[in-house]
Amino acid sequence: MTVVVSCLLFGPQLGAISLFGSMLALWEAERPLWARVRNGLLIASTMSVAMGLGVIVAPYRWATIPAIVLLILTAAVAYHAFLLTRGPGPLLLFYGAVLGTYFGMDPHLGWKIVGITAFAALFAGCLTLLALVTDPHRPERRAIADARRAVERYRATASSASEIAPAAERSRRLLADAYAAVNRAWLTLNSAHPATAGRGHHHREGELLTVNRDLAAGVLDSSHVSGQVRTLSPDTPLLLGRPSLSFLLAHALRRDSVAWFTAWRIGLAAGVAGVASELAGIGHPYWAILTAALVLHQWTGRRATTRRAAHRAVGTIVGLFVVALVVVLDPGPWWVVAIIVVCLIGQDLLVPFNYFLALILVTPMSLLAIEATGQGGTPSGLLMDRLLGTLLGVAIAVAITWATSYRFPERLLRAQNARVGTAIAAVEGHNADGTAFTPAGRRARVELSYELTHHLSVLDRAAAEDPRPTSLKDTDDVLIVDGYTALAKAWV
Repeated sequence: MTVVVSCLLFGPQLGAISLFGSMLALWEAERPLWARVRNGLLIASTMSVAMGLGVIVAPYRWATIPAIVLLILTAAVAYHAFLLTRGPGPLLLFYGAVLGTYFGMDPHLGWKIVGITAFAALFAGCLTLLALVTDPHRPERRAIADARRAVERYRATASSASEIAPAAERSRRLLADAYAAVNRAWLTLNSAHPATAGRGHHHREGELLTVNRDLAAGVLDSSHVSGQVRTLSPDTPLLLGRPSLSFLLAHALRRDSVAWFTAWRIGLAAGVAGVASELAGIGHPYWAILTAALVLHQWTGRRATTRRAAHRAVGTIVGLFVVALVVVLDPGPWWVVAIIVVCLIGQDLLVPFNYFLALILVTPMSLLAIEATGQGGTPSGLLMDRLLGTLLGVAIAVAITWATSYRFPERLLRAQNARVGTAIAAVEGHNADGTAFTPAGRRARVELSYELTHHLSVLDRAAAEDPRPTSLKDTDDVLIVDGYTALAKAWV
């Protein structure tokens, strides 16, 4: 819809590039109405400003790669630090800057595309609001329902769990999933501001408090902790939902944080790919930089990353044959727009089922959108640049993945273990003092919940990178149980 409307307003040549702005819709993962408004404005502004910076830097070829790397570091750290719900990864936050350096070689065209991107992002944001017109509180109710189901699954398993390792491990995982679902629900409810003063919102808060209390009761029963679980009352304090911005930023900027580890790997890969592309004379470094960043923009295990890189390389090659066929057929501008829209819909449908097939459609979608602007040069040159840039970016991303996947993951895991231990001690101190429901006690619980969720994420990724540090397994199991038990004790 966004691409079609943009083509009607700006013409099929320029309107096709609205494809990038339309991707704002990927960010709206079950956010409440007002959270969607705020998030849409923030992401649309970020995408447009990033592209504008790329246009400004484009005439200074020597500054292009350093500027892109700096923006990648900033965007990746900010994404991993402050986004506590599901998101598409940090790629879209710096993708616009790379596009801007490409189109900014013609400043007149570059600024037109910045304007079209801003329009497309805002228009796509408005479309995401339409889904909530008839039921504005659906995200909040769904989050509470998801939390309730997760707690019920945990309690059903915990009541019959044995000490056998697989059963105990499954129970711990379900416990972590339950707390994560409850925490997401609190985040969702709290983000509904300013629509948080009505009777309906207070009723939903009460529902979630009950779910939270039931989870705590299940954990206490499973851990054999004695004591009466707190009875809910109208003055029972709510959880805060998310840690403070200063806590999140300090957490992300640590040397041994996932945010910083992911950010510098993407920045390093993008910088090396850009320089190598320039030295090899592969047109603009645009394709190599983006390919390297795409492969590494989310930390997964080295085997999964290598498999994804291979999919991207082969999918791009097959997609280039599709583009070559379209070039030979030489359809009219509106037929090109139709092909782009079909590819866009197709890749959205295929991504959850088959990443490789989705990538085959991504290549013609993006290349045809760029060629439509007239900036891509000759079709044969565009195809060759895309092929060589992709292969170079993939090779560099895989090399950096394997070079950094041995020592760093275990170091990150040990650092996170220490942070979880400190957070547990803080919550246990408030539990012992009877201050668990004071502002300081609530803040300590929110921070511990964050550390535990973060810990499991680091553990899974570190194991995927290098399963050797099994010496930490017993420590991890104890931390998980002690951490969630400490959270539950606040209800005694």
